[in-house]
Amino acid sequence: MAEYKYKDRIYKLTNDNYDVVYPDDIKLPKNVFKYYGKTNYSIDAIINNYLFCSHPYHLNDSIDSSSLLWDFTNLSKKVFDAFYKHYYDSVNVIDYDEEKSNSFVFTKQRFFEIASKNAGIISLTTNSLQTLMWAHYSTENGFMIELDWEEIKDNLKSLNPKLNNYAFFPIQYVDKLESIDFFDKNFDSRDIPYLYSSAVKRKDWIYENEWRLMTFTPDYGVPNSIRGPLPDIQSEHERKLYYPKKAVKSIVLGKHFLNSSNLKKIIDDKTYQLKTNSDLDFINFLMENYNDRIYFCGEYQTGIEFKRSAEKVHFEKVDWNTIQMIREDKVYI
Repeated sequence: MAEYKYKDRIYKLTNDNYDVVYPDDIKLPKNVFKYYGKTNYSIDAIINNYLFCSHPYHLNDSIDSSSLLWDFTNLSKKVFDAFYKHYYDSVNVIDYDEEKSNSFVFTKQRFFEIASKNAGIISLTTNSLQTLMWAHYSTENGFMIELDWEEIKDNLKSLNPKLNNYAFFPIQYVDKLESIDFFDKNFDSRDIPYLYSSAVKRKDWIYENEWRLMTFTPDYGVPNSIRGPLPDIQSEHERKLYYPKKAVKSIVLGKHFLNSSNLKKIIDDKTYQLKTNSDLDFINFLMENYNDRIYFCGEYQTGIEFKRSAEKVHFEKVDWNTIQMIREDKVYI
């Protein structure tokens, strides 16, 4: 067993199972939420019931899960040589002393590629109607889904047979980020440092109240081309984690979900004629599969204060591209 204690968290690897031990006053959520912008990729994820397992290069925080949080000061020449012999079938591919003088930048990148190509990151939250989350991740014209964590967990292996293991934990928010000694004598692999770097974030992000699902599957690949004109490490497995349809508890549409990009005509305050595009296909899908659990996001006023809410609705088809959105006078706040 390897473990690392940092403030009030313990990062562990026991019998190839990853775990983050967090304080007892943080309760495991029953339901979690995922925000989406309205893109073809997002719609495909809802239709096909999967969560995208991001690589760190996909994330919006540039230091999230970054090798910058790894301290390579204690990398010995013995380990250095063994690494290159094992992974690159050669010793002295690059000079140890030269790399050491350059803070092992090249070698650290090689370690990072090996660690990150087998791991996926799924960012979830317990914040259902957080204004900044709606603005940053759905730009108000996307949508949010509510997922039952137990349903996801109970079906992880059956729906994702290539999944080796996973970890589910709340992000540890800190005032300042600190690096971890990658070659601490208590670590016998790269797993604990990688888990740590993927679980700690600056308090700037605390409003997200993120719960992170990390998936470990061989050869997800590395999208190096996101960073520049670099070759990708090709994947053997899709970065997708499938969940059962029954895990979807609700779908909340953003308050600007209906807009000029998809509306052809507003017939009255509840009847909409839609353009023929992917949004029409998506609404038809929602009607056929989730019409009993659709909500529409908005704002309501109490006195002089405005608060965000979600009102329960369902759709009824008038003709092939005309729908009615029926309010059910139930508000999810």
